[in-house]
Amino acid sequence: MSEEHHHHHHHHKKDGASLFKQRSLQAIETRKKIEKCLKIGLVTLAILMALAVVASQFLL
Repeated sequence: MSEEHHHHHHHHKKDGASLFKQRSLQAIETRKKIEKCLKIGLVTLAILMALAVVASQFLL
């Protein structure tokens, strides 16, 4: 009886549900990376604009 408990189903081809789950997780990871890059870009842009405003005050 104890021999049957060691038989796992990892060697079978992936079914539609597990493929869908894997793709969904990959999509979520990709979206997180894109959002992080966009946030960094927006913060950088905001800082540059603030510096430009301050610089223009001194130049005028």
